[in-house]
Amino acid sequence: MLQGYIRRTGWLLGGLLVSAVGITMMLQANVGLEPWSVLQQGIAQTCGITYGVSSILVGAAVILIAIACGERVGAGTIANIVLCGIFIDTLLALGWIPLMNGLWSGVLMLVGGLELLALGTWMYMRSALGSGPRDALMVAMARKTGRSVGLCRASVELVIIFIGWRLGGQVGLGTVISAVGLGSLFNLNFALLRFDAAALHQEDLTETLRRLSEKKPAA
Repeated sequence: MLQGYIRRTGWLLGGLLVSAVGITMMLQANVGLEPWSVLQQGIAQTCGITYGVSSILVGAAVILIAIACGERVGAGTIANIVLCGIFIDTLLALGWIPLMNGLWSGVLMLVGGLELLALGTWMYMRSALGSGPRDALMVAMARKTGRSVGLCRASVELVIIFIGWRLGGQVGLGTVISAVGLGSLFNLNFALLRFDAAALHQEDLTETLRRLSEKKPAA
């Protein structure tokens, strides 16, 4: 049991790190950000905080809304909120990923970042330690409104793009590419990896703690 959780935690942490590299590449691409990053960058610039801290605050607010709507969170959900922001700030501070100044170099870096985000999400979801905060919100909204998850996601992303843009977040070609292509890229990666996200049970925090506390039966 414990060894299984150690392995799953490795998938979780690896996935969050790969996702953070992908998001950092998207930030440094300098051609426009995916919807949630537009909001988080806008908040960071308005409040004088780092992008990572903004990401943590937005993630925490999102998951609180999801919990209020009846969704449960897992250990991975909490790790997603906290660690991904820390990883991104660390990568930006280290300066290992350069800022692009050309359109095509920026687009190439953006696409590379989107691919890493898709792979990181697969690794994170494979750990089955809880859905991401934004995914939990979309599911909660779909359940409350009776609308599809896709419609809820599109509606929310339009709102956050507008708010983020008004706060100074970068909207551009990359925003369009991300909004249109990210879902298809996820589906392609999951298909190639033969990964059925819908069929995988994501543990909530209570379930994980209960299973870890169970004593191994005597032989």
